[in-house]
Amino acid sequence: YKASIKTKLEIKKVESAKNAKEDAVIEKLIEGAKMELPDAMVDSQVRQMAEDFARRISAQGISIEQYFQYTGLTADKLLEQMKPQAVKRIQSRLVLEAVAEKENFEVTEDDLNKEIEDMATAYSMDVEMLKELLTDADKENMKKDVQVKKAVEFVTEQAKEV
Repeated sequence: YKASIKTKLEIKKVESAKNAKEDAVIEKLIEGAKMELPDAMVDSQVRQMAEDFARRISAQGISIEQYFQYTGLTADKLLEQMKPQAVKRIQSRLVLEAVAEKENFEVTEDDLNKEIEDMATAYSMDVEMLKELLTDADKENMKKDVQVKKAVEFVTEQAKEV
């Protein structure tokens, strides 16, 4: 049991370090990028994040209204708090998509199948059933996600620690 816990903690520590490095590299890329984000894009991202947040707390048995009562926040304040993170998400995505395009990362059928398998596992679904449910647009979005993941790996590998 102790060995199992130690192994899990070591894996978590390695993952945390990897995530911290990725975040730092992406932050540097964003700093060097020049981009203006349309308000509509930011607003859309903020709304999506708020809806995701509401779903997550609802899954824990708390309605968004109850959350507002407990925290004293309002919907507008919550949206305003989410705005900086929304901007960062959009900037990260745009920079990574640009890297993926510049480096011409290809997404193979194996890459797509692995992504579908991972999604099926995450949602406790049968892989074949999930494949039937996915539209062509869903698969294209998944391919873009895989390209972005490849871009993250690429920029992290290329980064030199100072």
